[in-house]
Amino acid sequence: METKGNPMIQKTKLKSIQNIVVVASGKGGVGKSTVAANLALALARQGYRVGLLDADIYGPSLHKMFGIEHMPVDATYVGEEEFLVPVEKFGVKIISMGLLADNSQAVIWRGPMAASALSQLFAKTAWGELDYLVVDFPPGTGDIQISTMQQFEVVGAIVVTTPQTLSVADARKGAEMFSPAKMNVPLIGIVENMSWFTPKEHPDEKYLLFGKGGGQLLADEFHTDLLAQIPLIQDVDEVEGKECLLSGTNNTMYDIFVKIADRVVDFSESEGKRPRPAMIVAIPTVDGKVDDHFGHCDHYTVFEMAADGEILKETEVPAGEGCGCKSNIATVLQGMGVRVLLGGNMGEGAKNVLNAAHINVIRGCSGDVRQVAKDFMAGKLKDSGIGCAGHEGCHH
Repeated sequence: METKGNPMIQKTKLKSIQNIVVVASGKGGVGKSTVAANLALALARQGYRVGLLDADIYGPSLHKMFGIEHMPVDATYVGEEEFLVPVEKFGVKIISMGLLADNSQAVIWRGPMAASALSQLFAKTAWGELDYLVVDFPPGTGDIQISTMQQFEVVGAIVVTTPQTLSVADARKGAEMFSPAKMNVPLIGIVENMSWFTPKEHPDEKYLLFGKGGGQLLADEFHTDLLAQIPLIQDVDEVEGKECLLSGTNNTMYDIFVKIADRVVDFSESEGKRPRPAMIVAIPTVDGKVDDHFGHCDHYTVFEMAADGEILKETEVPAGEGCGCKSNIATVLQGMGVRVLLGGNMGEGAKNVLNAAHINVIRGCSGDVRQVAKDFMAGKLKDSGIGCAGHEGCHH
């Protein structure tokens, strides 16, 4: 089997959108939606074409923040396909399930149904040309977040936390979701919200209501930047009675979100200069060589490969708990975009699990993992077609 034509995972590239940035948190109540909304506003005020997607299917809030909950959502046709027309306010194009569903009724959907609805909001909205689409994720690490990152090209993620220990513990789970071993989405940085309280009448005073240092601790742990510490200040615009959107008259708060927006722009531009991989492959590894026993390897080496065989990026992924197809490695590798696993011996059980995750398997490989990856890209490898004799269960 020649390997040159093996496809890697095909994420949908929304042609009219240059950059998708997601804003996430490990738990609710940390001000994630407020950060997403004000980031979109700050980008728009700098002249960028900006969209804002409320991905919280169960508890949308952005339509209320912008005071557009009673505005109708129109439809338009491109050929025979119907698209939603986002509501535009303050220079930001907004779409939310809160604009489409009865706000008085709870949305009761299982995860796959919610993820499917979100895909429609992404791909069936007439965004027009956008420089940035800011996505306000729901709290946690569920189906909606995973489906989004598996389906669409995301340039980077921002994780929002508050300073206290419990919030940081939850935010850690959110940040871990973006790691190379999980969804492999770059972290732009951490935003610490509610860092201190400053009375409007005493702008030089700071009261640490929720402790301190949590945001920096999380940033250090994930080797990323603390983008900003946002104080509790109530000087914001009132939109239909909802205090949520940044006022340009508050220089301190405005400068904070401009700084975050600047970091997002710098990050997206640097990411855009990185060469895109032609293929992502994984190899079970021990001592730098292909491990003959798939289920017992020390770790998996994941290579992002250019079409000419150059290694663009190399990541070590822990083997995790369990053995072979009894572990969650197929899901982890699929989330990283792996389309081919180059292994030594492997039983049919493990091969079937990988194939079900849309990962092709080439058995019979041996030697230095970097050279094996290069040989694969050169079309020199074929699947041996031989399973692991005597180990046809899930152990190899």
